[in-house]
Amino acid sequence: MNTAARTEAAAANGTADPVTHEVIRHKLWSINAEGSTTVEHVSGSPVVHATDYNFGIYTASGEMAVIGTYLLTPVYTGAMAIREFQRRYDDIESGDVFIINDPYIAAMHQNDVQFCAPVFRDGELVAWLGCMAHQVDLGGMDPGSWCTTATDVYQEGIRIPPGRIVRKGTVNQELWDTIVANSRMATTVANDFRAFLAGLRVAERRFHQLCDRYGTGQVRTTMERTLDHSEADLRAMLSELPDGVYEHTSYLDRPDGSGDDGDQGIELLEVPCRLEKTGDRLVFDFSGASPQSPAYGMTTRGGLLGAVATLMLCTFGSEIPWNHGIMRPVEVRAPDGLCVTAVEPMPVSGGAAGANWTATCSAGGAIAKMLSFSERYESFAFGPSDGSWQLSQFGGADQHGQPFASMYMDSLMWGGPAFSFRDGVDAGGAMVILGGGATDVEQQEMRHPLMYLWRRQVPDSGGAGTHRGGNGIQFALTPIDTPEVTGVLGTHGVSLPNRTGLFGGLPGSCARFERVTAAGPLDRLASGQAITRLGDLDGSHETLPGVSPAARIAHGDVFECTVQNGGGYGDPLLRDPARVAADVERHAVTPEAADRLYGVALTPAGGVDGPATAARRERIREDRRARMTAPAGGAQAVAGEPTGIWGSALSTFPGPDGPSAACRHCGAGLGSLSGGWEGLAGRVTLGPDDLGGDVRVHDALTVVAYVCPHCVTSLWVDTEPVAGKPWRDFAPRP
Repeated sequence: MNTAARTEAAAANGTADPVTHEVIRHKLWSINAEGSTTVEHVSGSPVVHATDYNFGIYTASGEMAVIGTYLLTPVYTGAMAIREFQRRYDDIESGDVFIINDPYIAAMHQNDVQFCAPVFRDGELVAWLGCMAHQVDLGGMDPGSWCTTATDVYQEGIRIPPGRIVRKGTVNQELWDTIVANSRMATTVANDFRAFLAGLRVAERRFHQLCDRYGTGQVRTTMERTLDHSEADLRAMLSELPDGVYEHTSYLDRPDGSGDDGDQGIELLEVPCRLEKTGDRLVFDFSGASPQSPAYGMTTRGGLLGAVATLMLCTFGSEIPWNHGIMRPVEVRAPDGLCVTAVEPMPVSGGAAGANWTATCSAGGAIAKMLSFSERYESFAFGPSDGSWQLSQFGGADQHGQPFASMYMDSLMWGGPAFSFRDGVDAGGAMVILGGGATDVEQQEMRHPLMYLWRRQVPDSGGAGTHRGGNGIQFALTPIDTPEVTGVLGTHGVSLPNRTGLFGGLPGSCARFERVTAAGPLDRLASGQAITRLGDLDGSHETLPGVSPAARIAHGDVFECTVQNGGGYGDPLLRDPARVAADVERHAVTPEAADRLYGVALTPAGGVDGPATAARRERIREDRRARMTAPAGGAQAVAGEPTGIWGSALSTFPGPDGPSAACRHCGAGLGSLSGGWEGLAGRVTLGPDDLGGDVRVHDALTVVAYVCPHCVTSLWVDTEPVAGKPWRDFAPRP
């Protein structure tokens, strides 16, 4: 009996050779990687080359079986799209390729165009292949189709309903031409579409070869069982975690349209997540999010589901093979019409990096609080990983006098969050694009009339902590061989830190756009003078709003973008002084921050001055004690031996009326958790001197350190309303 016959027989009997199962599973990953690489190689788009795309293999019912490591959020919308194709069409045939970009059905925003192809074997639908990539322009009122001043979706570019771009192997040329004709970058878009078809064709050929070798039944069985195994493994993990409710709130900040300076002109949208864990099931509830509005940053339900799916894949995917099985135990709740579930005709071009990213921050904070109750899984917990992506889209006439539009992907190079066992990665990149990277500097300068002055890491930009958050980058550009370019800029996290730390770690730095007009950088360079920072430049210096729809960057001006970065883990005063000294030596931490945030005194040679460090840290603790608002209940004894933990902050003890807690650092009893742990801690309001230099806090918010009232170790740091936070970090159930 040959290989195909043996495996077909095994599949028919409901059994599977484990070796063959693993061979097929890894071959599917290989097929997906080959399809993905084909798309990247055929496409000439700098956006695709910076990995703002992805590729996936789906089951016949549309569940994700294999997912690439590039842009993750829209991959879940691929499953949504396939279900929609199957719902609408009963004549799906071999050789068809479907297309969609409608964000109200199955996309993040119009730029994210998806192609999906069914795979048939002997007339039976056995799988789907899908790919997507961000298109550099699909029309709309602004070049690049990120339309920051749009008041409805009709201003944002062409919407493509579910339909066939290829039918039975023949391109639907009328539809193809209609889409391409609506783009300012028609050649680039058309080439991306050709890349999609090439990637799908290669992957389909390899899929058929796999089925020919091992049998269609065995390949289908492997995909289904891989999903089943991932689901079972996740449910087993969840069963080990305590039932309860875990909450975290993040904010989407953006100009309110008034034109007022400072925080008076910034609107805060609330995106709270209430995570309820029961048995082996998770419910993410965003029902308390702010209502939708006709302004930049709204996301659709597809964006919200994609945000949660990305978080689940990246949180548990290191332990469990990541596929749709990880989403089976998950429910996402929210009514229509919120900033995270916008409905037509709300503009949503900014939703691909707006409210959905804020939802990821909220959900990530909640799930980190849940995981931290487990000694086995606390190492999985991390603070919000992707605070904001800073859209830097430039257009105008290039050095050849031709129109251009280019999205700079450099702002993906932010610092990663810290964990309980390690620092965040400097310029570690995005959770949402695990395999991603920034655009090549030389490629951008060759293609477009903008020259880099620098792209570098920023010291102290990661949140301080026992383990510090990773530092991120800033980059500066100046026009060359063109009179001016126009920037479409959009981000959030400019007036508050979305990327909070865990268990006393400080938040990372905020996002920032800056411009210096009439700076004359090219003349300065021509005269042999170096430019190392904006402060070296003459001219008018200004910080641009987080949403700037028509930022003019003229010849002689300089534009700089500085990214948000990861929060720390644990009280900075508990960081090993030798590690702080090493950070200073390699310019990751400045001497000023070493003293002010970490309490580390250095010798003139750069070593640690032990006695001075001990004295400095004691002064910081005494300052905390003097500023602390003590808990109302005072000290409360706990009895027995601890039976659990909450991260590095608390030891938990059982009791007849529910669990109680003690400080995990000094062992002092804090009291019953029944009314919320926050009431057991001291409160210290943090000001600018307590935070990183690039952390800004909106007037409506404050940063509070919850400290042990006995040893004043920082147990948690929150960005919350001035009137007090309305949520509880956790409410465990017996």
